[in-house]
Amino acid sequence: MLRFITTLVLLFPILGFAQTSLVRGTVRDKVSEDVVPGALVSLGGNYKVLADDNGAFSFKDVPYGKYNMVVAAYDFDTVRMEITVKSKETVVNPELGGSTEIEEIKVIANISMDRKTPIAITKISAEQIAEELGSRDLPMLLNATPGVYATQTGGGDGDARITVRGFDQRNVGVLIDGVPVNDMENGAVYWSNWFGLDAITNQVQVQRGLGATKLSMPSVGGSMNIVTNGMHNRKGFSFKQEYGTGDFLRTSLSYNSGRTKKGWGFNFSGSYKQGNGWVEGTNTQGAFYYGKIQKSIKKHLISLSAFGAPQKHGQRSYYQPIQYWDSKIAEQMGVTVNPNAIMDRGIRFNQHWGYITNEDGKQEIKNERLNYYHKPQITLKDFWQVNKKLSISNIAYMSIGRGGGTRLANSGGILYTEDGHVDWNAIVKANQVDQLFGGPNIDPAYSSTELKSTQVLISSVNNHFWVGYLGQFQYELNPHWTVSGGIDYRYYKGSHYQQIVDMLGGDYYINTANFNDANPMKRKGDKIALNSYNSDRDAFVQWGGVFGSAEYSGNRWTAFINASAVVNTYKGVDYFQKKMLDLGDTVLRIGAKDTIQYHGNTYTASSPGLKDYATKWKAIPGATIKGGVSYTLNEESKIFANLGYLSRTPQFSNVIDNNTNTFFREIKNEIIQAIELGYSFSNKYVGVSVNGYFTNWKNKPFPYGVAIPDPNDPNASIYLNINGMDAIHYGGEMDVAYNIFKNLQAEVMLSVGNWTWNSAETFYVPELNYSFTFDAKGVHVGDAAQTMANFSLRYEPIKRLYFKVQYQWFDRYYAAFNPFYLQGANARREAWKLPSYGLLNAFAGYSMKVKKVNIFFNAMVSNILNSKFIADATDSYYAPYNSDAQSASVVFGQGLRFNLTLGVNF
Repeated sequence: MLRFITTLVLLFPILGFAQTSLVRGTVRDKVSEDVVPGALVSLGGNYKVLADDNGAFSFKDVPYGKYNMVVAAYDFDTVRMEITVKSKETVVNPELGGSTEIEEIKVIANISMDRKTPIAITKISAEQIAEELGSRDLPMLLNATPGVYATQTGGGDGDARITVRGFDQRNVGVLIDGVPVNDMENGAVYWSNWFGLDAITNQVQVQRGLGATKLSMPSVGGSMNIVTNGMHNRKGFSFKQEYGTGDFLRTSLSYNSGRTKKGWGFNFSGSYKQGNGWVEGTNTQGAFYYGKIQKSIKKHLISLSAFGAPQKHGQRSYYQPIQYWDSKIAEQMGVTVNPNAIMDRGIRFNQHWGYITNEDGKQEIKNERLNYYHKPQITLKDFWQVNKKLSISNIAYMSIGRGGGTRLANSGGILYTEDGHVDWNAIVKANQVDQLFGGPNIDPAYSSTELKSTQVLISSVNNHFWVGYLGQFQYELNPHWTVSGGIDYRYYKGSHYQQIVDMLGGDYYINTANFNDANPMKRKGDKIALNSYNSDRDAFVQWGGVFGSAEYSGNRWTAFINASAVVNTYKGVDYFQKKMLDLGDTVLRIGAKDTIQYHGNTYTASSPGLKDYATKWKAIPGATIKGGVSYTLNEESKIFANLGYLSRTPQFSNVIDNNTNTFFREIKNEIIQAIELGYSFSNKYVGVSVNGYFTNWKNKPFPYGVAIPDPNDPNASIYLNINGMDAIHYGGEMDVAYNIFKNLQAEVMLSVGNWTWNSAETFYVPELNYSFTFDAKGVHVGDAAQTMANFSLRYEPIKRLYFKVQYQWFDRYYAAFNPFYLQGANARREAWKLPSYGLLNAFAGYSMKVKKVNIFFNAMVSNILNSKFIADATDSYYAPYNSDAQSASVVFGQGLRFNLTLGVNF
């Protein structure tokens, strides 16, 4: 007994003064960086706690020492780590999902960690997509992102466009699972080709500015990285049914196996949609399919995926004067209404459709402007985690696009009904009945028995074939330094031609267009040239690039530097207008009707040795270097800076003149210089991100060249690639998220830019003895709102039930215009500034669990006040150039739209 008391006395000072620590942290998903609520965190076997709704956990009075921490959560692999407790407060932030696939996503998909990477990042989670997207195009969800402006343009399904910091989507890089998808001829992204992606998207990450993307991309304004689901995501089935405005119906089914015990993963999704559209005559029908098979073999993760979205939808192509849509609104904007011109059609009006009587005598809708396309993409990946330090990935992909868009061939001879729609029955009658004598419409000069169509429906076909390879490695030199690099190769062939798809009651059509066509008598299925641009041509582009980067990550400092080099090669082939004959000392260009005398010999289109008129391959190099650094001020805040220099190779449309299939006279790279500074703060109550940017864009060309009068033919134009147009884009962005209460969150976004042209030049063409002068210095860039704000509140009165309201404001929006036409009296003239507008949107949803089945309901209403606003506008290029509402051509945005979703997952 005495020995026991003595032992207690000796141990008392040690027990009484033992040092303890507060151990706390936040559990996050390693891919999305979202918090993981409800995770079970164990420490040393004696401490256990569940992470709260913000993923936060804490242990009080933990004695100093070494402990094993175990973190487990549903659908995640259990994470085990050893930690050392040796200070009054120990912060540990476990990350779940540390599988090989997670590393693959980080390496291949160019996903950046917003807590570490020194760039401006906005993430759109799968949860936000499910709550807010509804039946809208994916870009419309991004209007709450700083610096991003998106519209539905004419209102057709899939016709959305997006600008980032004033740069259109031709200058915004888009990747799906690390594979670039911008069109290789013009850089555009056609969102109708990507219908259904929301069903399989794990997250969308928007990197504004040059970003940290390793590939050489057209990301002047920013980049969008879309990451799809895989075996690391929640396993199970999902089924949902949607109903929305315009009798929109969509049915979707998805399955994800998760990771099986034998290392397999299966992910399949399918969707079907149909609807009539908010704009009349924009009916839509489409399907989506997606399949991904993954297999983990030792240190390899092999993945084969394929997806596509065959679709067709009606379009509204023309911008019109304001009075065309609504004369009262026009008068309010100062327009002098012309009573002799069309007015008050209504903002949902669309002139590109009408009714036609079918063979059964019934009336059915027929679109004049119908877009149809199918662009399947197949990707094969091998990600090899060689060891803890080294990973190597190889990606091969292929895309085959088939489709186009229809229109009537004779735009000046379209017959309309009294209410302004296409009168298809009158067109058919005009093709079949002679309008003067009443008999069959027969022209003996071509055929004594067949009907001669005076109007036909044609399609501008735009097919493509695209293959690519992307190989890269990443190596961890030490705990602080990581290096990576790789190669990027792409081959693209685009085929463009016009083709008759409907004779509209006749048997043949005579092409009276002024082109060199040896056989003007055309029938259904025949190629036809109504203009030089889409006559019958192929565009070839090859892209070869190398890239390398180094990243540093320390306790407080992180940094990266990235360099890339690329060589673009271009070639054009014209099958219609000209043939060529290489005679050694010269090359003769011979049209289908030409007779050419050369050195005493006569050459025609039937002469031997003729080839399709093709350019040679032209190679143009480019390069990028960019870097950034961030410094963690404390656990809650950091500052960052990045800068970059980009010598960007021109797009195909600024290398080869599609009208003549010849190289433009002056071809220069675009030069982009950018710098950005930012600050961020976050804790469990509030998150704030503030950044400022400055981008100097030099030598910005106008797509497809600038038309100038042909000195040899006053009725014709020639196209020049005019260099020297510079622009300066600078501005500031702020994004705030605040947890007012546990169940009430607020978000505020403000973006203010000042984007102006910065050039005044005289361009001289000596061989034409022609000078071209423009002065756009200080004129604001058009086509996007330069001031944008967003405010939203999300409230959960009870668990699994939410309500959200969102108000968006757009201001300082200048109409689109061609700055090269700011000449003479129009020099430095500002474009028309559209009226500012605001939109109120509302969202709600509820989910409930019945055993293992989750039943959910979501509702979305956009523009709940049914506000009338002008979403897109262009200024007249020609005199009188008033830069006001009188001369502008516009299209109104969409009014109230709703979408209801009912679904289950298990």
